[in-house]
Amino acid sequence: MDLPFEGLTVLDLSQGIAGPYCCMLLARNGADVIKLEPTGSGCWSRQLGKSVGDQTAHSVVAHRAKRSLAVDLKSDEGVKIAQTLAGRADVLVQNYRVGKIDRFGLDHATVAKVNPTIVYASVSGFGTFGPRIGQPATDSVMQAYTGIMSINRDDRGMPQRINMLAIDIATGLYTFQAVSAALYKRATKGTGSLIETSLLEASLVFQEAAMIDSAVQQGRAEPIGMPVGTFKTADGYMSINARRQTQFEAFCRLLGHEEWITDPRFTDARKRVANGDVLMTMIIPLIEKKPTAAWCGSLTEIDVLHAPVHTHHDLFEDEQVKAAQAIHWVDDDLLGRIPMGSIPGQPAPKTGDRFSRSPHVGEHSREILGELGYGAGQIDELAKAGVIDIYRPG
Repeated sequence: MDLPFEGLTVLDLSQGIAGPYCCMLLARNGADVIKLEPTGSGCWSRQLGKSVGDQTAHSVVAHRAKRSLAVDLKSDEGVKIAQTLAGRADVLVQNYRVGKIDRFGLDHATVAKVNPTIVYASVSGFGTFGPRIGQPATDSVMQAYTGIMSINRDDRGMPQRINMLAIDIATGLYTFQAVSAALYKRATKGTGSLIETSLLEASLVFQEAAMIDSAVQQGRAEPIGMPVGTFKTADGYMSINARRQTQFEAFCRLLGHEEWITDPRFTDARKRVANGDVLMTMIIPLIEKKPTAAWCGSLTEIDVLHAPVHTHHDLFEDEQVKAAQAIHWVDDDLLGRIPMGSIPGQPAPKTGDRFSRSPHVGEHSREILGELGYGAGQIDELAKAGVIDIYRPG
C-alpha cells in the first residue's frame, strides 16, 4: 500500500478519544504513531465502558495501527524518553489541561526549539483563554454546555445526550484535518505549525447550521419541514420525510387523505410547518396501523424519503450494508469477533492486519526504546524500576 503519511512519526501524548482518534487516522494513513501512555492501566480510553483485559470498544477503535510505549512521566527518565521522542517526531498531539504539559518540557515552545518543523496539535476542553480553561471537559459535559442536548429532547421536553461520543469523534476528525493541512504546508514551505483546538470549538462548528437557525429565529428554530419525524409503526419505528410538495402530495394519497393536499393549513411548506402539530396528530395513528416493512415498500414506490430505525444488530444483517461492505468483521484477541466500519479512503479492516489492530499497554515498549538506542539491559532496568511497562502476553 502506498499510503500518504508513510515515513512520518507521530507522538501521541493524548488520552481519551478526541486526540487518540486523530492519531489513529494518521496511523491508518501510514504514519508510525507511538502511543505514549501511562504505566499500569494505560490511556483512560481503556476504561471507557465494558473492558476485557486492557481493551474496550473505544480503545480498540482509537488506537488501531499504533505502537504502545508505556512510560511513567512522574520519573525523570520517563520524561527524558518522552522529550527524545518529541525531538524526533514529525507530529505531536497532546490533550493535557492548559499549561500542565509545560512541567515536562513538552509544550510547543520548548519542543519547537529542538524540532522547529514539528506539527504540534494541542486539544483542550474549553480552549486556551477564558474563565474555564482549567476545567476538565468530556463529551457529555460538552454536549450539555454547547447546546446539543437542548436541541435533542425527548417527548417530555427533557434534553437528551446523544448516546455516543459524537463530540470527541468530531474533534478528532477536525484535528486530523488541521494536522493534515499543516503537514502539506510543511512539505511545501518547510515550516512547522502550532494547532490549538478544543472540544468547545469542534462542538460549535459541528452544529454550526443549528446555531445559525437559532440566531436567525431568535432561539425558536422551527423544523426543517413537515411532515418530518420518527413514527411508531405496528412493529417498530421508522423515519419519514415528506416535506417537499410532490412528496407530501404522494404521501397524502398513500394515506388515503387526498383532501389534505388542498387543505388551506397544508397547501405549502411554510403552512405545514406552522400547523405541524395538527398534521402530525393526524398522521401518527395511521402509521401505527402497519408494520415497518409494509410502509417501507409503499414509500419506496412513491419516492418518499424514509428509513427503518435499525439497531446495530439489524445493520449486521442488512443487505445494503453487506453489499456496500460498510462493515467488516475482525478477530480481536480479547474482544473476539468484532465489527469495524470502513473508514472512507482507507484500506478495509481485516483480521491480522496491523491497521485493524489496537496494541496492548506497553506492547512495543522494548521495540521503541531499542530504536532510541537503549540496550536490552537498560530496558530491563527501566521496567524493574517502574519507569516503563512491558506487555507480556498471558
